[in-house]
Amino acid sequence: MRFIISAEKIRIINQMAASPLVKYFATVLSGIIAALLISSLVLQAYAADLSASLVPQTDNAKVSYIGVKTVTIRYPEGSSLAQELNGKNERIQFELNGTTSSQDESGMSEVISAVNRAFIAAQSPVQVEQAAIIYTAVLRGGPQSTLISYRVDLQPTLERYLITTDSSGDIIDLEWRGIVVQEPLVVTAPDIGRININYPIGLLEALYPSIAEKLANSPASTVLEDPILNFDDFNAPMGSWHRLFDPVGTYGTSVGLDTGGAKALSVYSLGESSLREGAHTETEKDADATIDGAQVNVHSTTPPPSGQITIAGYANHQENEGAEFAIVTAEAPAGAQTSTGGFPIQVLLVLGGMMGAVAIFVLLKARK
Repeated sequence: MRFIISAEKIRIINQMAASPLVKYFATVLSGIIAALLISSLVLQAYAADLSASLVPQTDNAKVSYIGVKTVTIRYPEGSSLAQELNGKNERIQFELNGTTSSQDESGMSEVISAVNRAFIAAQSPVQVEQAAIIYTAVLRGGPQSTLISYRVDLQPTLERYLITTDSSGDIIDLEWRGIVVQEPLVVTAPDIGRININYPIGLLEALYPSIAEKLANSPASTVLEDPILNFDDFNAPMGSWHRLFDPVGTYGTSVGLDTGGAKALSVYSLGESSLREGAHTETEKDADATIDGAQVNVHSTTPPPSGQITIAGYANHQENEGAEFAIVTAEAPAGAQTSTGGFPIQVLLVLGGMMGAVAIFVLLKARK
């Protein structure tokens, strides 16, 4: 018995046209993932509060500490504060440079001395002989509230962070990272005069002294005299910082960093939320006061920390009696781990959600 199957009798019973969504789904998904990864890096770059690149051989590094704070003053409509602040629109920005031996009237020598006292209080051997300050403040007054934003960029040149050099490598101090400048920092700025750049009330003292005096003599002073240059969040143990290691130092070369001949580069970062460290949150403070018979609320917000410390060489952080330091060698030991931690938590969660969506999408298509 023979069976003959003619090609003419063959018919396609069900043919599903390729859906554009299915056809391009992988491309779209990969594009979204790439965008999320890039955006997470960009957000961190704009949120940097601490940035430092250390080359142990030079024992000299320009560091950027950025203090950011937002203050909201709420008051009843028609109150004395409303009458004085409603409609006000102020922006102040200036830059000052100086050294410990500066003889001008800018006040930068006193600022540097205060910063050095903060290093001593942090039990760090680091000292500064020159620094720059970039101060920016914006005030927007309304009928029921006034919003004031502050940004103080302190750029000192660190010296003496190299503690010693022995057979194990260069030993560098890390206690300088979390300084707190507690005292007022009064400088003389062009076209503005004397202004306290470290306390939020300093702007009000310079622009609206009568308002500043009333607030300073009230419970609101606890918020308005809270230092802007407070970097205590960076005292998080170095073991909780993300650590990336470039065994050949190609990253440092690509960004123009002088690696001092080191064949390795270590990068510590803090601030990105992750499954390991959890989410970093902003710091908020509130105070209520009575000003000219009206109830006033003063609220401040400080963003979560975000910073990066880059060290030329292979850095192995250590701790001794509460003090943290790093032993740095020019080359990495064999089998050195290239990273710790993981992706930011928001990326992991979104990727997990996407994978779940893909699974549901495939199941629905399979049933059709």
